[in-house]
Amino acid sequence: MGKSGKKSNESNWIINIDQIQDSTRRNYFSVLPEEKKLQEFFSDAFVINNPKGSVGGDGFWLHNHGDDVYLALFTCVGEGHLASMMIRIYMNALKKMVEGYSIDFPGSILQFLHREVQARFKDKNNILLNTNANVGIVKLNRVSKQMEFAGANMDLLQVHRNGAHVIKGEESQVGETGEHRPSYNSISLENTTDSNFYLCSTGTFNLIGGPDLKKLNVNQLGTFLRDKRRMEMDEQKAIIDQYLTAWTGANRQNDDIMVIGFKS
Repeated sequence: MGKSGKKSNESNWIINIDQIQDSTRRNYFSVLPEEKKLQEFFSDAFVINNPKGSVGGDGFWLHNHGDDVYLALFTCVGEGHLASMMIRIYMNALKKMVEGYSIDFPGSILQFLHREVQARFKDKNNILLNTNANVGIVKLNRVSKQMEFAGANMDLLQVHRNGAHVIKGEESQVGETGEHRPSYNSISLENTTDSNFYLCSTGTFNLIGGPDLKKLNVNQLGTFLRDKRRMEMDEQKAIIDQYLTAWTGANRQNDDIMVIGFKS
């Protein structure tokens, strides 16, 4: 084969790879709700989704039942296509729960997810696929403004006039294999109308940078957001994105990033 034929094959191969990557990226984003849907459910809200590569391991889910709204953010362990595949599995499990079961409390939803993922992979031994996920779930009643939260290795950040408060989730992930049976508690929150809330993926706090080249932590983010709490959420989205970029600085983004901010 001549040199021109070899170059043509290489060019076709590059084009095919680009097309596959573009298709994978479209499929990843298509499975997630649109930001405008989030804004329909909450009085003011945004989502930042910055995958490390063409696809990400972060996802979120929305559901409403009567006056109740459910919001979940989950970080699937791993990277790339396998983590993205697990997002679809978690989304399908949540769809199954909505269609077939009456589960009201965030802690119970985490228990359901854990059992479903364990059952799906009970007889499989794929060392490349990590079934674990960190998950945070919020339930908000849009009339009473009462809110409940449950977290599986994920916290909820509440920012109000008195400062920032971290509502801790349980340490156990969802989907862990083995005999361990985690328990997830639902935490009730009162007086939520004067607060902003943020769910952040695990990768947000894996970003290395800042003045000391250390990982960003939730308290630092909370302190930054405290002075911005009166801004509209679309304004906050822009400054949070800038803050995370500035924190990383010359370092490469080392993980997927997802941040969801909302007012009740």
